[in-house]
Amino acid sequence: MEEGTKTKDLLGTPAINNTASQYGPEMLPESSGKRARLENEFFRTPLFMQSLDDASGETNEALEALKALAYEGEPSEIAQNFREQGNECYGRKNWKDAVEFYTKALAAGCKVDAINVACYANRAACNLELYNYRRAILDCDEALKIKPDNTKALYRSARAYLALDKIPEAEELVRRGVTLDPSNSALNAIQAKISSRKNILASLQLARQEREQLSKAKEIALKQALIVRGIAERSTTSKNVDLPSDATVLLQDPLDPESTLYFPLLILYPLHLESDFVKSISEDETVHSQLQEILSPFDLPNWDHEKEYAYKNVDVLVEKGKYGIHENPTLSKVGRNIPLKKILQGGKMELIDGILRVFVIPKGRLTEFLDDWRQKNPVD
Repeated sequence: MEEGTKTKDLLGTPAINNTASQYGPEMLPESSGKRARLENEFFRTPLFMQSLDDASGETNEALEALKALAYEGEPSEIAQNFREQGNECYGRKNWKDAVEFYTKALAAGCKVDAINVACYANRAACNLELYNYRRAILDCDEALKIKPDNTKALYRSARAYLALDKIPEAEELVRRGVTLDPSNSALNAIQAKISSRKNILASLQLARQEREQLSKAKEIALKQALIVRGIAERSTTSKNVDLPSDATVLLQDPLDPESTLYFPLLILYPLHLESDFVKSISEDETVHSQLQEILSPFDLPNWDHEKEYAYKNVDVLVEKGKYGIHENPTLSKVGRNIPLKKILQGGKMELIDGILRVFVIPKGRLTEFLDDWRQKNPVD
């Protein structure tokens, strides 16, 4: 059946025209292109515009005429007009447009204090909603320059300062406001929030101070522990970027210099440019106790193709750098049963950038390594 033709139902009554029931008696369907053009023209009419973008790219004389009307009249009339438009946007929570209208009102050169104060205070309220706290404070400052007893400006400025955790400033503004209007519920509410936040910030400050004091005490205890043991330290410009950030020297009891020290240990295999890392080794342990696990003959590193790094087939050496013009770098062999503490106290090993280093060399290639080391570290 063709759309739009009249038919009869079973009782012989003319049926309702399908097209009319869908579009109404006066709205027959248009082609999509024609309908789009009509809608475009409709929304370009200033009265029905949904946004200024509807007129972009073309001259719209009616729109320009309406825009010109906004700037006709006395400055106070122009400012009041923009203020009312700002209030309408504010009521719809359209904060950005409201800011724009209040800004235009303030730019009109109006000499009526009441209008200017209201625009500054209302723009501050919009900036609060937009989290532009510093702008809100500036607007409130301008409002209070004109009318120092404006409680709305005092309240909104206090809110902005509170959001920035500037408690003394917020307290002073509320004090001024409550003095002017003791029963002001908004001021009393913000006063309670300021008091609560002040207590929270005081607790946070106290906790921060306690953490700083504890950290300082731990730092002093660790420093004392290294000094008492005679452990040499050295800092370099090259940092161990590939090592864990939490790899550091620790005391078993962080506040007791006499408790056991733990060190991060870097094991170097210079002949193969390889390394292993032990995050924490006690000063009472031996380096060889770590190597027993790392260089087990049943689980040698993949890079050891010649199988020459089995634990019992290697020597461990420690290096101490040159200090002063009359000293030379030293290289010492570490015995299997000598604890780390004894090596450190003997002055043969140093803590470089907070990490201990040892060289592991196959026994059969020790001479090769020593010759190379002596060439790189000549004796003065």
